[in-house]
Amino acid sequence: MKAPVSKGLPFIGHSIEFKNDALALTNRLREKHGDVLEISILNERVTMFSSPSATKQIFLDPEDNFSSKHGWEFSIGPTFENGLMLRDFDDHKYHRGLLQESFRRDALENYLEIIQPKIDQWIEKIKKEESFDLHENIKQLMFDIAVELFFDEVDETRLVELNKLFTDSIESAISVVRIPLPFTSLRKGLKARKELLEYFESKAKNVDTERKTLFSELVKTNNQEGGLSYFEIAEHMIFLLLAAHDTTTSTLTSSIHYLSTDNQFFNELADEAKKINCTDISELKNGYIGEALFNEAMRKYPPVPFSPRYVVRDTEIDGYELEAGTYVAVGPLVLHNDERYWDEPEKFSPQRFLDPDYQNEAYFPFSGGAHTCLGKFFASYIFKNVVYKLATNFESLESKEDLEINPSPIPHPRADVKIYLN
Repeated sequence: MKAPVSKGLPFIGHSIEFKNDALALTNRLREKHGDVLEISILNERVTMFSSPSATKQIFLDPEDNFSSKHGWEFSIGPTFENGLMLRDFDDHKYHRGLLQESFRRDALENYLEIIQPKIDQWIEKIKKEESFDLHENIKQLMFDIAVELFFDEVDETRLVELNKLFTDSIESAISVVRIPLPFTSLRKGLKARKELLEYFESKAKNVDTERKTLFSELVKTNNQEGGLSYFEIAEHMIFLLLAAHDTTTSTLTSSIHYLSTDNQFFNELADEAKKINCTDISELKNGYIGEALFNEAMRKYPPVPFSPRYVVRDTEIDGYELEAGTYVAVGPLVLHNDERYWDEPEKFSPQRFLDPDYQNEAYFPFSGGAHTCLGKFFASYIFKNVVYKLATNFESLESKEDLEINPSPIPHPRADVKIYLN
């Protein structure tokens, strides 16, 4: 059985509509064609699956039928080449094993200690203000945290430059124009990648391994036979920046806005926060209210809303034939907002996750299988640190504006909103 085809516009297919509102597009097409259909994105034909069973099969991929590397190449590949998500099978397993050591429990607790001053400084800064621009502030805070964990003794005068390089890299990955013509986002992104590679490779050769940053841990782990080269470390650092920065920014943005609309939940979070040491992983794990908020943000706006794969050999999923050399994709964003699997999915409601044993077959916040997010636990710990400190330093938050999120390619507000502090 072949998937029904939606051709889209000549030349550009569905690319622009997908970038502007991927959820609205996929819902409209799904109502017409069903849970499986073929669409055109970035000049490629992609078979989209929108059922829990197909999503699970493609993520788990027990027979190695689907390439993550080639699936992502046509979008983020040029600027994030050889990141962990752009590796496959034995090569991916090897690199993931080497990176995993930098995410062991004691290393994560060290990272949490390192970032405390940055979060505290941010809290003190906004205490002096009546309000703050939500997304802009969180994005800057996450970059400041990234500086502490990912860069090595950065000269303060270089921070603006490095931030610009990183921003150019991300914007190039979501650009509709896929040819690096002059003045295009892709051209800027490739230039930024080159400069970031030079920075990280140079720093890796001289990093202070006594420091307990993620960068120094990664270098230290691989200073042995069979470890990564300095260039490979640089490639991984660029991708880890992408994985850690914008994803956590989007999750915190939607969650803090929700806290500004539900004072009762804010107070419950504050009560929980008073009992928790923000650098103790055991205590952070027991923060069920903070975890419920995190899980709901990941449901409503998953940081990776769609995951593409390249079919390496003829196969089938749920009776649909897939030919080698074609593309497939699954959409956690679509599943997470499907009323067949969730009560009132359009509502941001952390209460649905307050039971720590609650499970839902349509919930895929961190991908799955071999490519399950390496830093998923650390992301929740950083998230809880920020929301707990907000809840214990202010009596309430207030917003006078609705927050409208564009959920793809990485969730971000269509316009920033102000948060008022009490």
